[in-house]
Parts: sequence; structure tokens; C-alpha cells
Amino acid sequence: MLRHTLLTLSLTLAAASAARADLINLIPGSTIKSPGGVVRGTVVAESSTEVTVKVGATNQAVPVSQIASIRYDGRPGNLDLAAARESSGNFAEAADLYKKGAAEAAAKPFIAEDALFSQARVTADLGLTDPAKTDSAIVLLEGFVKEHVNGRHLLPALESLAKLQLQKGSYDAVTQTIDRLSKIPQTADRASVLRARVASRKGEHLAAIAEFDRLIADGPEGSVKRRDAQLAKAESLVALKKYSEAETLVRGVIKGAPPEDMTTQAAAHNTLGDCLRAAGRPKDALYAYLHTDLLFFKDKEQHPKALARIIQTWQELKRPDRADETLERLKQEYPKSPYLATILATKTGG
Repeated sequence: MLRHTLLTLSLTLAAASAARADLINLIPGSTIKSPGGVVRGTVVAESSTEVTVKVGATNQAVPVSQIASIRYDGRPGNLDLAAARESSGNFAEAADLYKKGAAEAAAKPFIAEDALFSQARVTADLGLTDPAKTDSAIVLLEGFVKEHVNGRHLLPALESLAKLQLQKGSYDAVTQTIDRLSKIPQTADRASVLRARVASRKGEHLAAIAEFDRLIADGPEGSVKRRDAQLAKAESLVALKKYSEAETLVRGVIKGAPPEDMTTQAAAHNTLGDCLRAAGRPKDALYAYLHTDLLFFKDKEQHPKALARIIQTWQELKRPDRADETLERLKQEYPKSPYLATILATKTGG
């Protein structure tokens, strides 16, 4: 009887311990084999390249590149509430809740850092759609990367910072950020994509395309590097009026990406729409933009762009009624979007 009781107690404690573990969710197709795509244990160390997890009596190193997310045991409730607000598109409230969660987790550095990065990340998303928040987002990210020089979020933080600097046209600043990014192991290709994007933004399309071609040739089929280079190359091809080549390239990205890959599909359909519209095919372009609007509307970077393009395309098709309907949606859903400001300026002749 005593042996049975002790065995039951031991199993109960083991189950409770497992339930309270940190959960490292691996990316789809991860090279690390773990039941359910999750590594359960206690995070004991983090760096910009790997996370060390104590699983039982053994330490296991998990490359940051293989991690989709980490759910830390003992995280404040405000962080779950923040994630829910972010999922519903309320980025401003989510940022405030992430900040509160970071303060509550001050004694737990991994949780606090994760919360601060989440605050910076959603603020960067706001900065991409609201120019009034771009500068504050840049300041927040600059502070984060300065404070967490070897944290696991350093790479995505630098990439977000580079996006904002590029959007603002701060070419000297973005070049410095890319230089820093390139010093992180195994990030040379990501830095190269960003450098080529800077060249494209500056109108140096032939040089950009040459670099994109190199990255596409080196990138494994289906990889983020290859996808980013393909879409960026298509944008430069459109600028050079090579519409057919750009269309073929983008349709290949759409076909090769899983339908549930919202980030790729939204960006690719918008790029396809831009290509078709520039080629004088507004009806086909409208169909591409509507894909983003109807299927990938949770992408808060690409969705307002799609709505603005839909408005412009309806105008080109001599359907001001439909254009105005979509304009009302853009006003309601993204009242501070630079895309809305551009549309309104055009309507008023400003």
C-alpha cells in the first residue's frame, strides 16, 4: 500500500513538473526531432544563436533558427492578454500589456526580455503603418538591441529596425544596422537581401537584381532567403518594365508556398498585383489584391497596402462606388496608415 502511494505521488509530481516546463515550439520541418514539435524542459541559457534547455538531467542546445516560439513557465498573465490583443489587431494595447508584463517579470530575465522584444515588435508593426509612430518604434528597437547584445531576439530586432529605417529612407542608418546584422553567425544572406533592397530603393535596380540572382541560386527551394530574394527581384523587374518575367517569378513563389503561409502569400499576391497593374492589366491585378484582402487580412503590413491598391484599381476601372466602399474600410481599419494618407492626398489633389 505504501509503495503504491509513493509511486502515485512520484508520478503526480513528475506530471506536474512536466506540465510546468518551459515549452520550446519548433518551426515546421525542424531538423530537431521532438514529440509534437515541442522541446519541454527548463531554459538555462540563451544567446543570439542558440537556446540551452535542461531536459531531465541533460542540457540540449536548440538553434534559434529552429525555434518558432517559447512559452516560459511562470509568465505573468498580462503576457497572455497581450498576445490576445495582438492577435485581434489591437497593437497599441498589446504593446502596453507587453511592457507591463516585462516589468512584472523583472526577476525572470528570459521572460522579461521576451516581453520587451514583443513590445518592440508590435510597436514596429505600428510604425510600418503609422508614420507618426515610426520614430518611437526605431528608438525602442535601438534601445532593445543595445540592451540585449547577445539575446535570442537580436536577429529579428535588427531586421525590424532595418525595415523601419528603410521605409523612412534613412540609408546611412540602415546600412549600419545591416552591417551589424551581418556579424551574427549564419545571417550573411539575410543581410545581403536587405542590402540589395536598399540598392533597389535607391533606384540601382540592375545591381540589386544581380545580387538577388545570386541569393536565389544559393537559396534552398522554399527557404525564406530564396522567397525574399524572389519577391524583391520581382519589384526591381517591375521598375525596369520587365512585367512578364516578374509575373512568372511571383507566381512561382505563390505556387511553392503553403496556402497557410500568410506572410509569404500576402506579400506575393500584393507584388503580383503591382506587377499586373503596372503592365496595364487592372482586372487581373484586382484579383491578386483581393486574395490578400479576403484570405490574408491578418497580415497588418500587407493588408492596408492591398486595400489601398484595390481603391486605386477600382478607380482605374471607372468604379468610384466600389473605390469609395473600400476607402471607408481603409479609414475604419487603418486610420493612421500612410497608404490612407496617400489615397486621401490624391483625392484632394494634394
